[in-house]
Amino acid sequence: MLGISTLCFTVAVIAGTWLGINVLQGQRPLRVMKPIHVGAALIGSIFMVIALAQGQRELMLNVALAIAVIAFGVLMSWARKQGYLVAPLYVCHILLAVLFYLSLVSVTLFPNF
Repeated sequence: MLGISTLCFTVAVIAGTWLGINVLQGQRPLRVMKPIHVGAALIGSIFMVIALAQGQRELMLNVALAIAVIAFGVLMSWARKQGYLVAPLYVCHILLAVLFYLSLVSVTLFPNF
């Protein structure tokens, strides 16, 4: 379950990076990229919770980080729909997501560390 979760989050990272690069270049990203980013993260979260339920307690940090990343993502989406572009929300979302992904990959690759 943990490996599948990591693969799903890798897809989410690729889609999120694609979205960020397009926004920084002033281009509109492909319409399918946001649902891919959100969907892959949602599926990865489900598999991560399943792995946690199966006894992998080292994922507790990842659960806390995932909740924070989701909260900032929802705030970003809401602010964007209201017509605001709040850069600190983007920065927090990205930095927390990087910490989350590094932690998840570390737990996946080095389970006894």
